[in-house]
Amino acid sequence: MLHPSPWLSWFLAGIVFFAVELLLPGFIVFFFGVGAWITALIMVVADPALATQLMIFLVTSLATLFALRGRLQTVFAGNSRNEGDSPTVRPLGRTATVTRDIQPPGRGQVSFGGTFWPAEADREIRAGQVVEVVEQDDLVVRVRIQEKEEK
Repeated sequence: MLHPSPWLSWFLAGIVFFAVELLLPGFIVFFFGVGAWITALIMVVADPALATQLMIFLVTSLATLFALRGRLQTVFAGNSRNEGDSPTVRPLGRTATVTRDIQPPGRGQVSFGGTFWPAEADREIRAGQVVEVVEQDDLVVRVRIQEKEEK
């Protein structure tokens, strides 16, 4: 069986850390990937013992985490101070059209504000019916059949 060189092992470990970062929230594992790549670069130039490699990895990972996380997090995560960036469109009390049947306890879909929203209701509602949005929980809206106005 082939044994990869130590620098290649650190480089591949960095790739694994970067891939894991895509699966986990928090923007922390990324810096362990950076630490692994810095260790790989040092391994290309020198051949320190395993304990020294681990120390280099730990120190560089933590140093970059504390020094750069705040700055890089705003770059990658963005800044959502504008209300227009929010998934809350304030549809409460407005009307929407059911585009996919809503069959409790499952979800259907409604069209509102130029986009489609997952929707829930207390009773079955068929596609094409006009409904009133009564509640919003993240990107899911709760609807009911619109009451007909009396003259």
